[in-house]
Amino acid sequence: MGLSDRFKDEKKKSSDKKSDKKVEKKSAYPSHIQADLEMLEDIECMVLNKIAYTPVWFEFTEDEQKKLIRAYLNARLALPENAALILTEAEKDIFVTRILASV
Repeated sequence: MGLSDRFKDEKKKSSDKKSDKKVEKKSAYPSHIQADLEMLEDIECMVLNKIAYTPVWFEFTEDEQKKLIRAYLNARLALPENAALILTEAEKDIFVTRILASV
């Protein structure tokens, strides 16, 4: 057995281990949103950027922050390019909660 053969066996063993450990990424959003998850993640990123560039963000109360996030989300959902993404009030609450947890 040559040196290159030993490395081939190591690669096979490590690739077998990796395939056993595949973890399915679960989303906090319901399954009917999964098709539009990329759009929702883009909006989430926009909201976080908006918060990052708002110097007085932490001067708002938590209720005011929730209202601002929800207003921004509703404005983004009203745009024609996001027309396919339809969220219930409960799903919007999940979105707002995720944003506040990220800040």
